[in-house]
Amino acid sequence: MSVLRPGEFDITDKGIQLAELKAGQKILDIGCGEGDTVNHLIKEYRMEAEGIDMNLARISDAKEKYPGIEVNFGDGEFLDNYLSYTFDGVFMECVLSLINIPDESLHEVYCVLKKGGKLVISDLYEKDPDPTQVKAVKIEADRQAKIPHQEGDCEENPTRFVDFRFEGAFYKEPLIEQLKEIGFEIAAFEDRSKDLDDYVADIMMNGGCLDGLMTNVKTQAGSKKRKIGYFLLVAKKPE
Repeated sequence: MSVLRPGEFDITDKGIQLAELKAGQKILDIGCGEGDTVNHLIKEYRMEAEGIDMNLARISDAKEKYPGIEVNFGDGEFLDNYLSYTFDGVFMECVLSLINIPDESLHEVYCVLKKGGKLVISDLYEKDPDPTQVKAVKIEADRQAKIPHQEGDCEENPTRFVDFRFEGAFYKEPLIEQLKEIGFEIAAFEDRSKDLDDYVADIMMNGGCLDGLMTNVKTQAGSKKRKIGYFLLVAKKPE
């Protein structure tokens, strides 16, 4: 498997259920890869789905794989091609952990969602984070946020240090607080770590490699081994 997708479409389907998304609604899939989720939303749920990705090769593959699919080049941090109040739902399946400026991306999603629109996130998180580490990450995030921006900063330091994500995985409570600060209401949070465990076991059973996963998440934080899980979260933009 070339794309991290624990649970195949089970998590996507559960996200649709929890978000109460319906046929005919407009959906944006950020980091759509080869268009599998976009096609799934169209074929199985009759939604008006489209996707964006920064990998041109995957966009090309998506168009070849699913002729007629609406998949374009786009950056999840800057949804400049979309007007505010455009979408009924936005999906971010294991992509927010890879985005350089995750807080900016969440703000952008909030803007393009209609009132009452839903954000569906599935991604990696720390199931048992070290409180000292969480505190240290917040202190460092606050420190860096106070540093004045200079010309060229974006090019030299593309990844923003935030208090709700550390080395490729999220802290649950700080992430929820960030979403609430933006204006979202939290509709659901579900642990889907078994899907991740099954995914990893399947790759190993078939002689696959976990380099892609391990590149995104380091297994050690200080001297304590990290317990990485997988979650599904649904957030709502108020009516």
